[in-house]
Amino acid sequence: MAWTTRRSTTHSPPASPELELDRDRHRDAQARLERDFLAGAISADEYTRRRRQLHESVSGQESVPEYESLPEHVADDPLSGLRLAGWGRRASALLVDWLLLIAVIVAIAVWTLTTTDPVTDEPGDVQAVVLFLALLFLPSTYQWLMVGTWGQTLGKMALGARVVRGEDAGRVGYARSCGRVASAWVLGVFVFPLLLAYLWPLWDKRNQTLYDKMVNTIVVRVR
Repeated sequence: MAWTTRRSTTHSPPASPELELDRDRHRDAQARLERDFLAGAISADEYTRRRRQLHESVSGQESVPEYESLPEHVADDPLSGLRLAGWGRRASALLVDWLLLIAVIVAIAVWTLTTTDPVTDEPGDVQAVVLFLALLFLPSTYQWLMVGTWGQTLGKMALGARVVRGEDAGRVGYARSCGRVASAWVLGVFVFPLLLAYLWPLWDKRNQTLYDKMVNTIVVRVR
């Protein structure tokens, strides 16, 4: 008796409404996870672990290799999905910072001029030194400590922007923040390079200034 075998073919059924709903929930959960990470609520390791759990749970999958089930652009670029801060948002944050710094410097200047030496009836040497140091170092120190600690200055907090590492969106840290400020100082030796540095995000694909490129940082939106 001759036996014949028949190869069965299977066709993938169309996605069910339940599956589409699961995918929508997955996208919402991933968006919330990214917001928490950019806001500093979770670490980079915790973000990576939770993101992998989300991809493993979608569509009922039990096990997903680290990158096999991720879209190709996500596997190749760990920064995909992050929203870059535009030039307008960055410029507005910088304006807020400078207004605050000017207010502090004006207050120090008023204190210097109204505090006189009882003998000479002139502004004291200590007050003059404080004003000089504030003019010289306050803007840079402010940027260094705020970005190194929180990734944000007060202006960036107000406008919903955050400075992160360009390779993995991690915390900048004090060393790289110092390098970022020093790079701006180097560009500021001549007026035109610094002006060009501030305008560079207008045509750069990662919205980076020149001093961002020098230390590999990017500015992302956190809301």
